[in-house]
Formats: sequence, structure tokens, C-alpha cells
Amino acid sequence: MARFNEILAGRYNRYLQKLFQLKGGPPSAQLASEVMPVYPFFAGVENRYLEGWDRFGLFRGQGALAATSTNFRLRNPAGSNVMVVLEKINLVEGTADTFGIRGLFPSTPANDLGASMIPVSLDARTQRPQSTLLLTSGNAANVGVPFGFLSTLATQSGDFILFEDQELTMLPGQLIEVQTTNLNVSVNIGLLWRERAMEESELK
Repeated sequence: MARFNEILAGRYNRYLQKLFQLKGGPPSAQLASEVMPVYPFFAGVENRYLEGWDRFGLFRGQGALAATSTNFRLRNPAGSNVMVVLEKINLVEGTADTFGIRGLFPSTPANDLGASMIPVSLDARTQRPQSTLLLTSGNAANVGVPFGFLSTLATQSGDFILFEDQELTMLPGQLIEVQTTNLNVSVNIGLLWRERAMEESELK
């Protein structure tokens, strides 16, 4: 039987059941009939899994190629039904440089660069052994519209995301690319991100 103000996003009830080891039916089956809900209950990255998130990380270097920039491409495939949130983008290069952060929303063409980058899961309880996000690196021309930049000194790393409001959301069919301004340079990149299946209310 349907309830008044019934909650249909199941991952919140699963989170409460797992966190408090509750048995029986949904612990929070419906909202209060008046303005009541208090939503924030995030306690730490160790609870991301209980909320339906899987966390991944990657550290990768891309070598230099004469007369071309160095690029890292992150693509959430169209139709993946997965939301990706980038938590950290860390970059280091042997010389001072300014990195462009570019985006294609949606990503057209939906292609990748030459070398695949394989991430690792950051939680052994992960629901998916492999990340949905496709990560590649290479040396290529500009792709997408710039929406940010990061300047670094020689051999000193820099972070593009410094706090939560700067985290980047990638929906299915979106692409983000990091590109050097300098040509013929080697670059290392470090990434942290989380991903989960999208709820019905989040789909277009």
C-alpha cells in the first residue's frame, strides 16, 4: 500500500539500514507531512559505500611529444546511467605551466585518446570492480570549451579542486579534458572520484 509522501529513492533507506543494522521494512519510508526533513547525514568517506557510492583513484604519467600538448581525457559514456563526481585533480610537470580544464557537454565526438589509464578501487566493498569512467591520455589538439585553469611551478604539484563546492559532476555523455599550455612536456596526474547509479528522479 502506498504511503503519503512516500520516499522512492531506495539508496537512502539502504544507507540507514546498513549504518544502524536495522531489520524489517524501510526505516524511513516517507517524509513528514509538514516541512520537517533534515537531510545531511554524511559522516566520512568510509560511509560513501553505504550511500551507494564507489570511490576510485589513479596516478598516471604521460610522456612528451614534439610540437604537441599533453592531454588527459575523462569521459562518462553516454547511456551509462552513472553519475561521476571528481573529488581531486592533481598535476605536476617538470617546468612551470598553465593547465586548461576543458569540457564537452555532451561529448561530441565521443572518442578517447591513445593510451588507457586504469584506476584502482579505493574501497574493497565496491559494487563495481571497474570504474565506469573512461580515462585516456595522449598528445592532441584542443577539445572542448575551457572553464578553468591551474598554474603550477616547475616540479611542484597543484590541485584544481580545493573544497567540496569545486567538485565536478559528470553525467552520462560528458567529457572533461586536462591539457598543458607548454608543448613537448611530460606530465603526471592524480585523480580521485566517486560514482554511483543515478536515481530515476535524476534522469532527463
